[in-house]
Parts: sequence; structure tokens; C-alpha cells
Amino acid sequence: MKKERNKSIGPYIIGFIVAIGLLPVLVVLFLNMRLMINTIDNRISVESKNSISRVQNRIEGIQDTAEKATDEISKNKLLRQPVDTPEERRAVEALLKMIRNTDATFGDIYFAPKGHAIVSSIGVSTEVGKYSNREWYTRALEDPRVVHLSKPTADINTGEIIMTLSKAVLSNNQFMGVLAIDINMEEISKIINNTKIGRSGRMILLTQDGDILGSGDPKERNTNAKDQPFFQQITKKKGDIKTKTGHSHYIQTEDGLIIVAGIINKEFQVEKEAMMKISAIVTVTWGLLAIVIALFITKQIIKVAKVLVSSFEKASKGDLRAKVTNLRGVEYAEGAEKSQSKLHNLFGTGEVKEHGTEINQIVVAFNNMLDGFAKLVRNIQGESNQIADMSVSLSDISKQTNSATEEVSETITGIAQATSSQAIDAEKTVIQMNDLGSTIEVINQSAVNMNEKALGANDDNRNNSSLMHHVHENWELERNKLKALVDDMGVMNGDIQNINKIIQVITDISTQTNLLALNASIEAARAGEAGKGFAVVAEEVRKLAEQSSESTKDIEAIIAEIQLKSNQMVNQVTDSYDGGMKQTEAINNAIESTNKVTSQFEDIIQEIQAIDMLSQEVKNQKDSVMFAVENISASTQENAAGTEEVSANAEEILATMEEFTANIHSLEEIAESLKKQANSFDI
Repeated sequence: MKKERNKSIGPYIIGFIVAIGLLPVLVVLFLNMRLMINTIDNRISVESKNSISRVQNRIEGIQDTAEKATDEISKNKLLRQPVDTPEERRAVEALLKMIRNTDATFGDIYFAPKGHAIVSSIGVSTEVGKYSNREWYTRALEDPRVVHLSKPTADINTGEIIMTLSKAVLSNNQFMGVLAIDINMEEISKIINNTKIGRSGRMILLTQDGDILGSGDPKERNTNAKDQPFFQQITKKKGDIKTKTGHSHYIQTEDGLIIVAGIINKEFQVEKEAMMKISAIVTVTWGLLAIVIALFITKQIIKVAKVLVSSFEKASKGDLRAKVTNLRGVEYAEGAEKSQSKLHNLFGTGEVKEHGTEINQIVVAFNNMLDGFAKLVRNIQGESNQIADMSVSLSDISKQTNSATEEVSETITGIAQATSSQAIDAEKTVIQMNDLGSTIEVINQSAVNMNEKALGANDDNRNNSSLMHHVHENWELERNKLKALVDDMGVMNGDIQNINKIIQVITDISTQTNLLALNASIEAARAGEAGKGFAVVAEEVRKLAEQSSESTKDIEAIIAEIQLKSNQMVNQVTDSYDGGMKQTEAINNAIESTNKVTSQFEDIIQEIQAIDMLSQEVKNQKDSVMFAVENISASTQENAAGTEEVSANAEEILATMEEFTANIHSLEEIAESLKKQANSFDI
């Protein structure tokens, strides 16, 4: 018949360790993938809207500056009088040049006197017939008291797309001409051209007619997008555009410009492929590492189990010398004495230590139990030898007594001698049986003490289990504190995100400072020669305002980096909290292991109690033998009192001796059996 192989828990341990190692990794990678897609989508959406808002604010700031400059220039006395002579035209041209130089966004500033050619800051002179039908001129005539902003259109001289602010100049309600400022769109176009949305996205600035003024894609610049799918979806003041190639966010300004910011669909695919590649590498690496760790742990557990099973088998066969001195086997211990490698220093040599781990404590308790059994067996062997000797002696005495009893009827003298000898032997027997009783009492007390110590060890193990539960409860409190820290980090992260509002206020202050510098320049021009020094100061103030604007942009970039690091910090604290969940699972496993040890202790206590019952039974047998020996002694004393009664009681004595012989024979068999069983142990 084929021998059935023992089953092993090794494959289960390997599978379990690999599973608990890979499952969290796969879950985290899946969640990171979903979180990455959502984060990219939200980031690009916020980035698109912020970029559009930044461009729109810049356009509005330029328009506000030009509008206030137009309003201030129109109040200058040089424009409120007829401009007919060359000297008057040169004076106006000098004023317009000075104001144009105060702001790089001013393309040209010109004044169209009533009935005369234009006076331009760049020296361009246009006759009345060429400008009288232009939108900036006609709208100023329609409502002379407000500043008008024309839609983006091509410049009459350069052909570039410009926006013109114009206002009629009145003097005592008399029309003197129209003042106009062309806003140069070059700065806005540069912002549009250089702004990236994500990795592959771009911004587009175009007119309501589809003319593209600026784009992150050089191929789209100076073209018309009227027939493109994204332009046909622009139907509201602002909204989202989705096409086959990507999706964007747009907004229409009040002055007829459309600002678009978006990405192509490839953006998500590139990020996703990169994440999938990283995920595959992490999964394979961690899987291999988990397998190596599982094989190592399984090998150590199986090695310890084999050492313990080997010792248990030897002990079950009576070898009480089968102590466990090294959890990795005797061969390993001998090799460890010769070679102390780094592995030994890291994981130990496996030597059993009294105050080591729970497994070490179990092995120490097992070794102590073997020592206790060995001591008990030594005592039993010694006592069994004494019982065997006494049973042999009693057997001889019983034979002699029987022989004497048979000879009673032949001679009274022989009876008297036999009776005297029998009395002496009976007294010795009583003394020896009393000694035997004391020895059995000691054996019984040893069994009771062993039972009490086993119960005490079981109680200590239960206390250890209670302490493990207490550790588990304390760890749960610490994990809840870590959860509170995660929540506080989230609140702090939200506060950091609001810093952009402060930056916007600084930007507005810079714009107002620039405008004040412009007003100062205008007043300096109005003062003539006396205001030249003031004009220089105003120019320096304007430069400082521009530097402040550039510094604000740098601060905005730094704040964006701080916001990114704040998000990373929140993610790291969240990972730490997830690691705490794994520690909780390890504590639960330790509690389960302690409960198993408690169950094994209860089994050992039951075996000790069984030994106690056997020793009690031996004690009862001793009492029976003592009773029989005392009867013999009483009979012998009666025989010694008077030989005249010996003959009458000879048959009774013979019957009593037969019973005594049977008891002695039983005692001899018990002693022999006890001796064989005690000698079967190797001490």
C-alpha cells in the first residue's frame, strides 16, 4: 500500500503572502490611475480657465489704461483749440509722441482735427477722405461725450489687426476733432503664442469673424478658423468645446475677441501609457519580491515545524532527552558556531531563548515539561524498584508462611517458631508498606504540583492575550489621530490654494500705478518745459509698475509650485495612514496566534490531570495492601498470644495467607509493569 504523503501549509503561506502583497499594490495602482485621469482633467480645466482669465484681465487692463489716457488727452488745451498751422500740428504731434512712449501697448495715438489731415504720433498723415468713414471716427461723432472701442480690424496703413479707442474733443460744446489710440495686440499675441496648456494644449486668440490673431500652433497664426469644427461650436459668451481631436474652454470678450484654451485627446493617452508602464514595473517587481519573501518565510516556518514535530515524536516514544535547543535544527546550530554570516546576524541563529518570542516561550515550556516528566519518571523508577524488591520479599514471606501453616498440624513447636518468625516479618512488612505509602503520596503531590503549574502557565498566556488586545486598542487610537492629521493637512492645502486671490489684488495695484504714471506724464506734457522733470519721474514710476507686474507673475509661478508640493504632502500623509491599516492587521494575526497557544496549553493540562488520576489509583491500591498486611500482623499476634489457639485457627490462617499471597502476586505484577513502563523512558 502506497504511503500517503504529509500535507504542507507552505503553498498556502506562499499564496497568502503573495496575495496580501500584490492586492494592495494593484488596488493602489488602480486608484492612482483613476485619480490621475481626474486630476489631469481638473488640472487642465483649471489651467485653461486661469489662462483665459489671465489674458482677458490683461486685455481689459490695456483697454482701461488706453480709455483713461484718451479721456485725459482729450482735455488737453492743445486739442481744444484749432489745429491749423504747422506749428500747432507739431505741438500736438509732440504731445502724442510723449504719451505713446509711456506705454508699450499703444500702437499709435492720433488726432483728426475738424476738416484737416490726421496728426499722428508716428508721423503718418491721412487725409479726411480716407478716415471719415472709419468706425472709430463715425462712432465718436455719434456720441461725442464717451470713449468708444471699435471691433478688431486691419490698420489702414500697416494692415495689422488693431483695436481703436476714440473720443470726440469738444471745446465749449464745439466739435474740435477726434482723438484715437490704437491698441497694439502684439503683447497679447505673444502671451497666447507662448502659453502651454498641459503638455500638448494651446491657446488661440481670434476675432468674431474667425481671424486668428495668436495661437500656440504657429501653423494657425494669421489664418481663418471660420470653417473649423471648434469655431462653429462657439455660440455663447463662454462654454466648453468638444471635438474629435480634443476639448477646450472659451470666452467671448465685450470688445469682440474670442479666447480659446484646450488640449488634444492624446494628452490623456500619453499620461495613461506612462502610468500603465510604471504600474506594470511596480507590479512585477513587487510580485517577485513578495514571492522571495514568501519562500523565505515559508522555509523558516516549515523548518521550525519539522524541528518541533521531531522532538514531539521522540518524546511520544519515551525519549525525554528530546529537548529543542535550536529552532532550525541541531545541524544548523553546529554550523552557526563555525560561521557567523550577515544572515545570522540579521535573523539570528535560531537558538532557543527563555525570554524570546512566543515560539521560543512555547519551546522553553515544552523543554521544562520534559524536565518535569524526566524527574517524575526517575522517582517512579526508583520507587518501582523498591516495590519490586519488597514484592519479591513479601512473596518469599508468603511462601514461608504457607509452609509454616501446613506444618502447624504436625508439630506445635514448629507452629510456635513459625508464628514468632511470622510476627517479626509482618512487622517489617508494615514498616515497608508505610514507606511505600509515603512514596506514593510524594508521587501524587508531584502530579498535583505539575497540574497547578500548568494552570498558572495557562493563566499567564491568557494575560498575554489580554495585553495584545490592549496594544490593539492603543494602536487604533493612534491611527485615529493620524486620520485627524490627514484632515488638517487637507484644510491647510485648501488655504494655500486661495493665495492666488492675493496675487490678483497685487496685479490690480500694479495696473493702477501704471495708470497714475500715465496721468502724471500727461500733466507734465501739459506743463511744458516746467514739467519735464516731473515727466522723468512719471516715466520711472511707470517702469517700477511694469517691474511690479513682472514680479507678480514670478510670485504666481512660485505659488503654483507650492500648491503642487502641498498636494504631494497630503498624498504622503494619506499613504502613511494606509500603512497604519496594515499594522492593525499584523496585530490581529498575533492575537490569533496567542489564542492557538492557549488551546494547546489546555490540552496539556488535560494530560496532566489524567496522570494525577493514575497516581490516585496507585494510592488506593496501596491502601488495600496495607489493610491486608495489618490483618496478617493481627493474626500473627493472636498466634503468638497462645499456641493453644493455633490449631483451631490453622485453617483460617491458611485461608488468610492464600489471600495475602494473591495480593502479593498482584502487587508484584503491578510493580513489574510499573518498572517496565518507567524504564521505557530515556532520561
